Amino acid sequence: MEILLNSNITTATNSSVVEVMEPFANSAIDLNAKSKENQKALKEYKKAIDKIYRSINAKDEDSIILNSSPNEATTQLYLSMYLKYILTGRKNSVILSQRASIDELKIARFLESQGCRVHRVPVTVDGTVDIDILREYITSKTALVSVPLVDEESGVIQPIEEIATMCAFADVPLYVNAKDAIGRVPIDVQRDEVAFMSFASDNIGGPKDIAALYISSKAPEILPTVFGGDSEQGGLRAMPKDISKVIGFAKALEEAVDALDFDIEDIKEIRDDFEQELLEIDGIYSLASWALRVPTVTIVAVKGVHASMLIDTLANKGVVAYSFATYVNRNFQRVSLVDIASLDSSLRHSVIGFSFSSKIGEEEAKEALKIIKESIEELRAISADCKGAKDE
Repeated sequence: MEILLNSNITTATNSSVVEVMEPFANSAIDLNAKSKENQKALKEYKKAIDKIYRSINAKDEDSIILNSSPNEATTQLYLSMYLKYILTGRKNSVILSQRASIDELKIARFLESQGCRVHRVPVTVDGTVDIDILREYITSKTALVSVPLVDEESGVIQPIEEIATMCAFADVPLYVNAKDAIGRVPIDVQRDEVAFMSFASDNIGGPKDIAALYISSKAPEILPTVFGGDSEQGGLRAMPKDISKVIGFAKALEEAVDALDFDIEDIKEIRDDFEQELLEIDGIYSLASWALRVPTVTIVAVKGVHASMLIDTLANKGVVAYSFATYVNRNFQRVSLVDIASLDSSLRHSVIGFSFSSKIGEEEAKEALKIIKESIEELRAISADCKGAKDE
């Protein structure tokens, strides 16, 4: 049985989620029809939508658009800002973090090729957006500020409340990608006063290929990704909804929010013990402050071991971790956590992460740690042998 330590990337669908989805899976559902089965589906659908709103404390007058992923939401927002505000000359720039998702960096690069000014805000040594530089970039010509609530690689929580206050003062909409925050930290769009927020189902035990874009009632108007779907979600997405996935998404969100009061403390305790012992190994460096990270993530650089080799070795032994250091794309590569921490540049390709969920107990964590230690020793020995042979 595999020990899955990549819950920030994806999770298995919870059995409770599968159970609530099952009655509506593979069914011909028309929410406008008056038949008994369709009306039953409509009732459950409305309950699900209410749960999705409550999971982020959205108001009734706000909108939530169901889509396929945060990447779809980000693309829709960026293209809307470009077509409605930048191309028309009303605005001229967007601002995002240097540590934005790789997908978002690609979208920003495309806008830049179309003449949009893109400001990439650096992060401080602790991994949070540099507030002072962000403040310098914001002007009346800024169309959008985009900051992830939680760094997808390091798990560092960003100072969204402070950023939101700054954006509100400048009358600039703030977009927050909360994919890696749901179920890890409390989320409240009313408290944080964000204009847009994306979040997803696939890494909280929900079904795949369903996510959401929150739109504040005060947010600027955006365009649909596909035109012609006036009857679907206010015309902002031209696609009939998979009712079973909507219900499953809502159930997963409900459980993720509930876990903040119970399971998350247990997960943190297991993560902390795991990390403390991991850092006792020579040549392992933590890449993010303990106090600033979500309670599920451990992120380290392992001296003398390439991340891709360690990932493969662990997988062969039944431990699944994650590493963005194995992502090969020179054009859109983010600033490395190694550089932020001012460590030796040779460690850039040695960054590996472990993301815990409620499905990982103490015994699984101990077994994973044992395998990780063995694997690091093996790979370092191979590296030393290769270096010795080369020297001869």
